[in-house]
Amino acid sequence: MSGSCHSAAVATSQQGIVEAGAPDHRVIAIIGLGNSGKSMFFNVLTGRYSFVANYPHTTVEPNRQRLTLQGWPVEVVDTPGISSLSVQSDDERSTLEVLLRGSVHAILFCGDALRLQQSLVLLAQVLELGIPTLFCLNKSDEAARQGIAIDTEQLARAAGVPVVPTAAPYGRGMEGLGEQLFSAHANDNPVHYLRSIEAAVSQLGSLFSLESRPARGVLLQVLQGELSMAQLPGPSLGQDVLRKAQAMLRTFGTEMPPMRLSQSLFNSRDAWARQIEKQVSKRAEVVVPGFSYWAGWSARHPILGWPILLVILWLTFYSVGRVAAELASLLGAWFFDPLTRAVSALLTDPFLNEMIVGNFGLLTMGVINAIVTVVPILIVFFLIINFLEDVGYLPNLSVLATRAFAPFGLTGKAVLPIILGTGCNTVATLTSRIMESRGERIMVSFLIALGVPCAVQLGIMLAIFAAAPFSVLLVVMGTVVVTSVICGIALNRLMPARPASAFILELPALRWPSWRNIVQKTYYRIKDFLLEAMPLFVFAAALMFTLEKSGLLVLIKKWLHPVITGFLSMPDKVTEVFILVLSRREVGAVYFKDMVDRGELDYYQVITGLVVMTLFVPCISNTMVMIKELGARWAVSINLGIVAIAILVGGLVDWVIRLV
Repeated sequence: MSGSCHSAAVATSQQGIVEAGAPDHRVIAIIGLGNSGKSMFFNVLTGRYSFVANYPHTTVEPNRQRLTLQGWPVEVVDTPGISSLSVQSDDERSTLEVLLRGSVHAILFCGDALRLQQSLVLLAQVLELGIPTLFCLNKSDEAARQGIAIDTEQLARAAGVPVVPTAAPYGRGMEGLGEQLFSAHANDNPVHYLRSIEAAVSQLGSLFSLESRPARGVLLQVLQGELSMAQLPGPSLGQDVLRKAQAMLRTFGTEMPPMRLSQSLFNSRDAWARQIEKQVSKRAEVVVPGFSYWAGWSARHPILGWPILLVILWLTFYSVGRVAAELASLLGAWFFDPLTRAVSALLTDPFLNEMIVGNFGLLTMGVINAIVTVVPILIVFFLIINFLEDVGYLPNLSVLATRAFAPFGLTGKAVLPIILGTGCNTVATLTSRIMESRGERIMVSFLIALGVPCAVQLGIMLAIFAAAPFSVLLVVMGTVVVTSVICGIALNRLMPARPASAFILELPALRWPSWRNIVQKTYYRIKDFLLEAMPLFVFAAALMFTLEKSGLLVLIKKWLHPVITGFLSMPDKVTEVFILVLSRREVGAVYFKDMVDRGELDYYQVITGLVVMTLFVPCISNTMVMIKELGARWAVSINLGIVAIAILVGGLVDWVIRLV
């Protein structure tokens, strides 16, 4: 096996990426299977950070970055993973749009050494688009640990494009990718199909002039019915050409129906991929399953998996409740408490003093709450979550959860977005694009918004649970889970019939993660939180200060008194929490935690408040994404329904626990 890029098998050419008359910048698309490491290549090429993790569907929409590469202005596009150009979901469709309409000049194809045959089947389709391609064979290190040796020089000769073996998480083989991309070349005819198919491609192509003729892969898309003639990129076609093409397609469709054609194309590509894999890949006759194999097997085992999950939850609970509390205490005592006292001493004007360091002060409630209360929790929580992501635990948890939730309709692909919601509801709602029908996307988005607290809110809740009796955790989480299950079953029956999703998920090998990547992800997640949420914390403080000084806060409490105090048995001050939750959930959660820490709520009120706050409306960013993905009517309906559910369930829980 060679560790260098093979470029001697075929003559390299820069035509296509630096050709004369090209636009002011060149587009480089990163294409590959899900969880093949595309975002890591994006990070290396651009010097920017795109979220990476050891599970599929991390990227759900194209991520673009412009830069200068080898002296040329380029735009690098990180795309969602696909397994075929015959796409099914919205995230896959966005990748196809980039390939067909993105004026791509070069492709960095991210192959997976552990799934070489699948990678080659996809590579065959990508090469047929006639775009210069560099084949990066990622996860070469993991393949070697599993006794798989791949001859990359022979692979380059067989595929007809240069091949680079890489181990992206550790930066191996990533040097000089930009230079190698500019020496990439095209091989638009890797696979030979049945004579009738080849004749149809040739006949369809002959309708175009040589300069405007679509790539072989595009013509195959037209033959399959994936594209119409009117959708072809390039200049519009004359009516005469369209009539001839449509007549030819009707004749060909009669001789070879679309399903038969698709199967024939797949069989030819699969045979090509199998033959190459057999030539270039050697497996050890005996491979003893290592710790990675047994750890993954145990994590998704229907019996062993649940104790493992409970241990992980306990460690997370303990770390957030204890370690984060100590960090917050040290941060407050060493820096922010003296700062608050100093600022208070400087501000002699009573109004200004109250506005900056008072109960609703811009510094105390805004900046300090965001940094002292939230950031220590996020540091600990994100370190744990990022470790689990990079190890590859989450896909195994998806399999485990699928078995458990199958009777309640939470099956198939829906499990992964729901689990990802514990990181960020907004991203999880975007990830619902992997669902194949609109009804499934609506249901998944509703369940995420209703019962899945995001990382920041969950971290704050864990800090509250750690200081409260264990029964608080059991009652709150039990109520949220039961409510989500009941609503899921009800929505499943109310929604129009939709096709069931088969749960097909590539399980990545569990691996020891790169601590650099874990720390880097933690840094960027906290940075994103501060950039996005800090202004909202300050705005919330200013809003509450204004409401208090204007007397509106008293009126709002009076209007909501029958609900807050009468129905939920909470003090009127909790109205302030729910006002803050409307702007952003964690802002209200932090204020609620302060009330708990000051002893302003009893045992029953803590439970009721946590239940309502968890089930309450999603944050503004998630609502905006729901409007974008589902439409305003569905987004508003979901939010109104969630408000009603949260209040009704909160009142019922309060009545039951006081009765018991």
